[in-house]
Amino acid sequence: MRGARRISGVFVAWLVPLFLVTAVPPGIVHAETLRITGTGGAIGGMRLLAEAFRKAEPGVEVVIPRSIGSTGGIRAALAGKLDIGLSARPLSAEERAEGGRQTAYARTAFAFAVNPDVKRSDIALAEAIDIYAGRKTTWDDGTALRLILRPAADTDTIALRSMSPEMAYAVGQAEKREGLVVAMTDQNSADTIERTGGSFGTVTLALVVSEKRNIRMLSLSGVPPTTKSVRDGTYPYTKTFFMVTRRAPSPAAERFIRFVRSPEGKAILSRVGHVPLP
Repeated sequence: MRGARRISGVFVAWLVPLFLVTAVPPGIVHAETLRITGTGGAIGGMRLLAEAFRKAEPGVEVVIPRSIGSTGGIRAALAGKLDIGLSARPLSAEERAEGGRQTAYARTAFAFAVNPDVKRSDIALAEAIDIYAGRKTTWDDGTALRLILRPAADTDTIALRSMSPEMAYAVGQAEKREGLVVAMTDQNSADTIERTGGSFGTVTLALVVSEKRNIRMLSLSGVPPTTKSVRDGTYPYTKTFFMVTRRAPSPAAERFIRFVRSPEGKAILSRVGHVPLP
Protein backbone atom coordinates (compact mmCIF):
# COMPACT_ATOMS: atom_id res chain seq x y z
CA MET A 1 0.00 0.00 0.00
CA ARG A 2 1.59 3.31 -1.06
CA GLY A 3 2.15 5.83 1.70
CA ALA A 4 0.66 3.57 4.39
CA ARG A 5 2.22 3.43 7.84
CA ARG A 6 2.56 -0.04 9.25
CA ILE A 7 2.10 -0.72 12.96
CA SER A 8 4.34 -3.42 14.45
CA GLY A 9 4.94 -5.98 11.67
CA VAL A 10 5.04 -9.60 12.88
CA PHE A 11 6.67 -12.26 10.74
CA VAL A 12 8.21 -15.71 11.05
CA ALA A 13 11.37 -14.49 12.84
CA TRP A 14 9.45 -13.96 16.11
CA LEU A 15 9.08 -17.61 17.00
CA VAL A 16 12.30 -18.40 18.86
CA PRO A 17 12.68 -15.07 20.76
CA LEU A 18 9.00 -15.06 21.71
CA PHE A 19 9.17 -18.46 23.29
CA LEU A 20 12.34 -17.48 25.12
CA VAL A 21 10.81 -14.42 26.74
CA THR A 22 7.77 -16.43 27.84
CA ALA A 23 9.83 -19.24 29.34
CA VAL A 24 8.89 -20.84 32.65
CA PRO A 25 10.79 -19.22 35.59
CA PRO A 26 13.79 -21.13 37.04
CA GLY A 27 12.93 -23.61 39.74
CA ILE A 28 9.51 -24.49 38.33
CA VAL A 29 9.42 -27.84 36.59
CA HIS A 30 6.55 -28.94 34.38
CA ALA A 31 6.20 -32.30 32.73
CA GLU A 32 4.70 -30.78 29.58
CA THR A 33 4.49 -27.40 27.91
CA LEU A 34 1.80 -26.36 25.42
CA ARG A 35 2.61 -23.51 23.04
CA ILE A 36 -0.46 -21.76 21.65
CA THR A 37 -0.92 -18.54 19.66
CA GLY A 38 -2.16 -17.16 16.34
CA THR A 39 -4.98 -14.76 15.57
CA GLY A 40 -5.14 -11.91 18.07
CA GLY A 41 -8.91 -11.97 18.43
CA ALA A 42 -8.76 -15.39 20.10
CA ILE A 43 -5.85 -14.80 22.47
CA GLY A 44 -7.67 -13.08 25.34
CA GLY A 45 -10.21 -15.88 25.66
CA MET A 46 -7.51 -18.52 25.20
CA ARG A 47 -5.49 -17.08 28.10
CA LEU A 48 -8.49 -17.47 30.38
CA LEU A 49 -8.94 -21.04 29.19
CA ALA A 50 -5.24 -21.72 29.76
CA GLU A 51 -5.48 -20.43 33.34
CA ALA A 52 -8.37 -22.78 34.10
CA PHE A 53 -6.65 -25.70 32.34
CA ARG A 54 -3.48 -25.22 34.45
CA LYS A 55 -5.58 -25.60 37.59
CA ALA A 56 -7.14 -28.77 36.26
CA GLU A 57 -3.79 -30.15 35.05
CA PRO A 58 -0.97 -28.60 37.12
CA GLY A 59 1.59 -30.75 35.33
CA VAL A 60 1.04 -28.83 32.08
CA GLU A 61 2.32 -25.31 31.48
CA VAL A 62 0.51 -23.35 28.76
CA VAL A 63 2.56 -20.62 27.06
CA ILE A 64 0.67 -18.07 24.94
CA PRO A 65 2.96 -15.52 23.24
CA ARG A 66 1.64 -12.41 21.47
CA SER A 67 -0.40 -12.63 18.27
CA ILE A 68 1.22 -13.80 15.05
CA GLY A 69 -1.98 -13.81 12.97
CA SER A 70 -4.04 -16.68 11.61
CA THR A 71 -1.59 -17.67 8.87
CA GLY A 72 1.35 -17.38 11.26
CA GLY A 73 -0.40 -19.63 13.77
CA ILE A 74 -1.26 -22.20 11.11
CA ARG A 75 2.27 -22.27 9.67
CA ALA A 76 3.87 -22.54 13.10
CA ALA A 77 1.55 -25.38 14.10
CA LEU A 78 2.24 -27.30 10.89
CA ALA A 79 5.99 -26.76 11.40
CA GLY A 80 5.83 -28.06 14.97
CA LYS A 81 6.77 -24.68 16.48
CA LEU A 82 3.35 -24.49 18.14
CA ASP A 83 1.24 -27.24 19.65
CA ILE A 84 -1.96 -25.37 18.70
CA GLY A 85 -2.31 -22.52 16.22
CA LEU A 86 -5.28 -20.17 16.55
CA SER A 87 -6.95 -19.13 13.32
CA ALA A 88 -9.88 -16.97 12.25
CA ARG A 89 -10.10 -18.79 8.92
CA PRO A 90 -10.44 -22.44 7.90
CA LEU A 91 -7.46 -24.35 6.58
CA SER A 92 -6.81 -24.20 2.88
CA ALA A 93 -6.67 -27.37 0.80
CA GLU A 94 -2.88 -27.07 0.74
CA GLU A 95 -2.68 -26.74 4.52
CA ARG A 96 -4.88 -29.79 4.98
CA ALA A 97 -2.68 -31.69 2.54
CA GLU A 98 0.33 -30.76 4.70
CA GLY A 99 -1.28 -32.57 7.61
CA GLY A 100 -3.24 -29.75 9.21
CA ARG A 101 -6.24 -30.55 11.40
CA GLN A 102 -8.73 -27.90 12.51
CA THR A 103 -11.28 -27.75 15.31
CA ALA A 104 -13.83 -24.94 15.14
CA TYR A 105 -14.65 -23.94 18.70
CA ALA A 106 -16.41 -20.54 18.79
CA ARG A 107 -17.89 -17.65 16.84
CA THR A 108 -17.81 -13.97 17.70
CA ALA A 109 -19.18 -10.73 16.29
CA PHE A 110 -17.03 -8.89 13.74
CA ALA A 111 -17.86 -5.21 14.08
CA PHE A 112 -16.99 -1.63 13.29
CA ALA A 113 -15.58 0.30 16.23
CA VAL A 114 -14.51 3.81 17.19
CA ASN A 115 -12.44 5.66 19.74
CA PRO A 116 -14.67 6.54 22.73
CA ASP A 117 -14.43 10.26 21.88
CA VAL A 118 -16.51 9.67 18.73
CA LYS A 119 -20.13 10.54 19.44
CA ARG A 120 -21.61 7.59 17.59
CA SER A 121 -23.13 4.29 18.67
CA ASP A 122 -24.55 3.03 15.37
CA ILE A 123 -23.62 2.90 11.70
CA ALA A 124 -25.24 1.67 8.48
CA LEU A 125 -23.26 -0.46 6.06
CA ALA A 126 -23.67 2.21 3.35
CA GLU A 127 -21.98 4.77 5.59
CA ALA A 128 -19.13 2.38 6.40
CA ILE A 129 -18.65 1.88 2.66
CA ASP A 130 -18.43 5.66 2.22
CA ILE A 131 -15.73 5.80 4.90
CA TYR A 132 -13.57 3.18 3.20
CA ALA A 133 -14.16 4.72 -0.23
CA GLY A 134 -12.99 8.10 1.07
CA ARG A 135 -16.30 9.86 0.51
CA LYS A 136 -16.77 10.44 4.25
CA THR A 137 -13.71 11.84 6.02
CA THR A 138 -15.22 13.69 9.00
CA TRP A 139 -17.65 12.82 11.76
CA ASP A 140 -20.99 14.57 12.16
CA ASP A 141 -19.50 17.26 14.43
CA GLY A 142 -16.79 18.06 11.87
CA THR A 143 -13.90 16.29 13.61
CA ALA A 144 -11.47 14.31 11.47
CA LEU A 145 -12.29 10.66 10.84
CA ARG A 146 -9.15 8.52 11.04
CA LEU A 147 -9.56 5.18 9.28
CA ILE A 148 -7.44 2.29 10.56
CA LEU A 149 -6.77 -0.37 7.91
CA ARG A 150 -5.60 -3.97 8.19
CA PRO A 151 -3.27 -5.78 5.74
CA ALA A 152 -4.86 -6.91 2.48
CA ALA A 153 -4.50 -10.62 3.36
CA ASP A 154 -5.72 -10.26 6.95
CA THR A 155 -8.96 -12.00 7.92
CA ASP A 156 -10.48 -8.62 8.89
CA THR A 157 -9.92 -7.30 5.37
CA ILE A 158 -11.20 -10.51 3.81
CA ALA A 159 -14.31 -10.28 6.02
CA LEU A 160 -14.85 -6.66 5.01
CA ARG A 161 -14.58 -7.46 1.31
CA SER A 162 -17.10 -10.28 1.68
CA MET A 163 -19.81 -7.93 3.00
CA SER A 164 -20.76 -6.69 -0.47
CA PRO A 165 -19.25 -5.88 -3.88
CA GLU A 166 -19.50 -2.18 -2.95
CA MET A 167 -17.50 -2.73 0.22
CA ALA A 168 -14.91 -4.79 -1.64
CA TYR A 169 -14.43 -1.91 -4.06
CA ALA A 170 -14.30 0.65 -1.23
CA VAL A 171 -11.62 -1.32 0.64
CA GLY A 172 -9.56 -1.42 -2.55
CA GLN A 173 -9.87 2.37 -2.80
CA ALA A 174 -8.79 2.78 0.83
CA GLU A 175 -5.69 0.69 0.20
CA LYS A 176 -4.62 3.16 -2.50
CA ARG A 177 -4.97 6.24 -0.30
CA GLU A 178 -1.87 7.95 1.06
CA GLY A 179 -1.14 8.24 4.77
CA LEU A 180 -3.56 5.73 6.26
CA VAL A 181 -2.40 3.63 9.20
CA VAL A 182 -2.18 -0.13 8.61
CA ALA A 183 -2.32 -2.09 11.87
CA MET A 184 -0.61 -5.44 11.42
CA THR A 185 -2.31 -7.46 14.19
CA ASP A 186 -5.63 -7.43 16.04
CA GLN A 187 -3.92 -6.05 19.16
CA ASN A 188 -2.15 -3.32 17.14
CA SER A 189 -5.49 -2.33 15.65
CA ALA A 190 -7.20 -2.18 19.04
CA ASP A 191 -4.30 -0.18 20.50
CA THR A 192 -4.51 2.31 17.64
CA ILE A 193 -8.28 2.74 17.90
CA GLU A 194 -7.96 3.25 21.67
CA ARG A 195 -5.34 5.99 21.46
CA THR A 196 -6.31 7.80 18.24
CA GLY A 197 -9.01 10.47 18.43
CA GLY A 198 -11.68 10.13 15.75
CA SER A 199 -10.52 6.63 14.80
CA PHE A 200 -12.65 4.04 13.01
CA GLY A 201 -11.74 0.42 12.35
CA THR A 202 -12.74 -3.20 12.85
CA VAL A 203 -12.61 -5.42 15.94
CA THR A 204 -14.13 -8.60 17.30
CA LEU A 205 -16.38 -8.76 20.33
CA ALA A 206 -14.16 -11.51 21.78
CA LEU A 207 -11.09 -9.26 21.80
CA VAL A 208 -12.85 -6.20 23.20
CA VAL A 209 -14.51 -8.13 26.05
CA SER A 210 -11.70 -10.54 26.94
CA GLU A 211 -9.06 -7.78 26.97
CA LYS A 212 -11.37 -5.15 28.55
CA ARG A 213 -10.64 -2.68 25.77
CA ASN A 214 -11.66 0.98 25.94
CA ILE A 215 -13.29 0.84 22.50
CA ARG A 216 -16.88 1.55 21.45
CA MET A 217 -18.31 -1.13 19.19
CA LEU A 218 -21.00 0.20 16.87
CA SER A 219 -24.40 -1.31 16.29
CA LEU A 220 -25.11 -2.04 12.64
CA SER A 221 -28.39 -0.43 11.56
CA GLY A 222 -29.66 -0.79 15.11
CA VAL A 223 -28.44 -4.35 15.75
CA PRO A 224 -25.75 -4.52 18.48
CA PRO A 225 -22.80 -6.93 18.10
CA THR A 226 -23.47 -9.15 21.12
CA THR A 227 -23.31 -12.85 21.86
CA LYS A 228 -27.11 -12.91 21.87
CA SER A 229 -27.41 -11.31 18.42
CA VAL A 230 -24.73 -13.65 17.05
CA ARG A 231 -26.48 -16.66 18.55
CA ASP A 232 -29.93 -15.74 17.21
CA GLY A 233 -28.59 -14.67 13.81
CA THR A 234 -29.78 -11.06 13.91
CA TYR A 235 -26.21 -9.71 13.76
CA PRO A 236 -24.92 -10.68 10.32
CA TYR A 237 -21.11 -10.52 10.50
CA THR A 238 -19.08 -13.00 12.50
CA LYS A 239 -15.73 -14.72 12.70
CA THR A 240 -15.17 -18.36 13.54
CA PHE A 241 -12.15 -19.37 15.61
CA PHE A 242 -10.27 -22.62 14.96
CA MET A 243 -7.64 -24.56 16.87
CA VAL A 244 -5.14 -25.95 14.36
CA THR A 245 -2.79 -28.85 14.99
CA ARG A 246 -0.83 -31.38 13.02
CA ARG A 247 -2.65 -34.59 12.19
CA ALA A 248 -1.32 -36.31 15.33
CA PRO A 249 -1.18 -33.69 18.10
CA SER A 250 0.43 -34.36 21.46
CA PRO A 251 -1.67 -35.96 24.23
CA ALA A 252 -1.56 -32.66 26.16
CA ALA A 253 -2.84 -30.74 23.12
CA GLU A 254 -5.66 -33.27 22.71
CA ARG A 255 -6.62 -32.81 26.37
CA PHE A 256 -6.57 -29.04 26.03
CA ILE A 257 -8.82 -29.15 22.96
CA ARG A 258 -11.26 -31.37 24.86
CA PHE A 259 -11.17 -28.89 27.75
CA VAL A 260 -11.98 -25.94 25.43
CA ARG A 261 -15.01 -27.86 24.17
CA SER A 262 -16.09 -29.03 27.63
CA PRO A 263 -18.95 -27.39 29.58
CA GLU A 264 -16.36 -25.56 31.73
CA GLY A 265 -14.46 -24.30 28.70
CA LYS A 266 -17.63 -23.19 26.95
CA ALA A 267 -18.76 -21.32 30.07
CA ILE A 268 -15.49 -19.39 30.14
CA LEU A 269 -15.79 -18.48 26.46
CA SER A 270 -19.42 -17.42 26.84
CA ARG A 271 -18.43 -14.89 29.50
CA VAL A 272 -15.97 -13.10 27.21
CA GLY A 273 -17.73 -12.47 23.91
CA HIS A 274 -17.65 -15.92 22.31
CA VAL A 275 -20.48 -18.14 21.16
CA PRO A 276 -19.14 -21.69 21.71
CA LEU A 277 -19.79 -24.20 18.96
CA PRO A 278 -21.26 -27.68 19.58
